[in-house]
Amino acid sequence: MTWGECAESRGVGPVDTKLAERNCCESACDSAAAVSLDQQALCLNHFLLRCYTKLEAVDPRGQKSREERVDLASMRAFIEECSHKALEVSLQLENLTNLERARLLDILLWASELFLVLRAPRVALEETSVFSGTHRAKHAASRRS
Repeated sequence: MTWGECAESRGVGPVDTKLAERNCCESACDSAAAVSLDQQALCLNHFLLRCYTKLEAVDPRGQKSREERVDLASMRAFIEECSHKALEVSLQLENLTNLERARLLDILLWASELFLVLRAPRVALEETSVFSGTHRAKHAASRRS
């Protein structure tokens, strides 16, 4: 059974079977693409890195002051795509290590937190100010591992 057939048999919807035939779009990476994000084919490691980088960039809890205007619609769209793709990867790829599974779960949890933060920013920012420093430190540590 192929990767796409396996995913479809699990009921996760249609899968881009051509993705498995492509390489990661990151320069100097010869790994096979595992998922697409922002319309770019990425291997699992580059997908995880890109998710962490972009989630950190859009997380208002880690920023002292935001001077530039933020497009909430595009932030929400990215967070939704990121969480959807992380779930898709976790259900479709069979040979994930425990560390990869943990990082995918971490991305899902972080994205769900950001959905809440973006729905009620004033309340969430006040309540999570203590949490955010610890949470960012955990993310930084998990990316270095």
